[in-house]
Amino acid sequence: MCANRALPGSFVRRTLTALVVLVAGVAAVNVSGSGADPQPPLPLPAVPVLPVPPATSADVAPAPAGPPGALFGAYVQGGSGADAQMAAVVSREHDLGRRLAIDHHFYPWDKEFPTAREQADLQAGRVPLISWNGTLNLGIDLGLQDDLIRTRATAIKALPGKVMIRWMWEMDGRRKANDSGHPALYVAAWRHIHDVFATEGANNVQWVWCPNATAFNDGGNAPSFYPGDEYVDWICSDGYNWAPGRSGDQWRSFASIYTSFYDWGLAHHKPLMVGEFGAQERNPGDKAQWLTEAREALKTKFPGIKAVLYFDANKDYDWRVTSTPETLAAFRDMANDPWFTPDPGPLLDAAPAAPMVPGVPIPVPPLQFVPSTPPKPPSVPPQPPKAPDPPPNPPAAPTPDDPAPPG
Repeated sequence: MCANRALPGSFVRRTLTALVVLVAGVAAVNVSGSGADPQPPLPLPAVPVLPVPPATSADVAPAPAGPPGALFGAYVQGGSGADAQMAAVVSREHDLGRRLAIDHHFYPWDKEFPTAREQADLQAGRVPLISWNGTLNLGIDLGLQDDLIRTRATAIKALPGKVMIRWMWEMDGRRKANDSGHPALYVAAWRHIHDVFATEGANNVQWVWCPNATAFNDGGNAPSFYPGDEYVDWICSDGYNWAPGRSGDQWRSFASIYTSFYDWGLAHHKPLMVGEFGAQERNPGDKAQWLTEAREALKTKFPGIKAVLYFDANKDYDWRVTSTPETLAAFRDMANDPWFTPDPGPLLDAAPAAPMVPGVPIPVPPLQFVPSTPPKPPSVPPQPPKAPDPPPNPPAAPTPDDPAPPG
């Protein structure tokens, strides 16, 4: 039996986290809706970001990180249990005539992993992408989840190969608002989990940060959740063509969905990933054409996207690639395009991102969290103070016969 070990900088981390909570205040946010919808503006100041060096000519058009091409993967919906899920992956690979480079798995925060699925992937030559859902970020920041995090880190370290972890994806959306809270709490939680894994020696992990693609559009809040280049190996986003199923949405091309994300992510000189994408059937042949156009956009417009994973499931809407024979044929053509069969070595063998000084959740003085704009004046001018009421029974004036007051 051993006592819990304190991480380097844990006192600093917890002290700064407490200051953020005391200065900014954290209120529960009760919202609901699609995970692809951004949160409403929070009543807290924006998170200070890491210092950005002055722009140079090289920053205007950064070159994509990594060799040409993109790793091809998917989440393939299967039955319950590891055997049924892996059978669904193998069946889809048979349909495509190739092995998936990345197999996507989803786990709740407190669900044990890795399981037999990750073992099977590594034995078959796939890279497991573990989407690990979050929990209340403040509890992570204060070290209340350290035992669970260490357990996961130790188990991942024991795997015989590289894995990717996409912690608390789509943190900017309404579905995650209660747990993520203010972006400062999310950033601190991400960094703490990263530091625990590093302390446990789980260096076979590549960390994938993944908001919604829509949160990179003008006015979007994705950048405020960014943990920093020294804590992220892949910059990712999720985006779907929600029409015609979701009311009010227009049919959108892959390029229109991902352009804002691509422009933001490329400037960070990291490999980019599409963590989830999909389309629905509309008119005959439309979904197949959408996939064909996505394939060409990835090759010509988005060479910095180095991994792309389809959401092959019937969830909310039918995104499956088997929805029609034409759709499956277009997806098979994409899977077997040489662009999507690069050597994964240069991307997977890169050293994981690591901060110079671990254990510091927010690299700015806490006073910068105080709002910089003064409060707005009241809409109605303040009224002058009311004159005090006279006493109910004022004393009678003294008569000449009354004795004089004491001197």
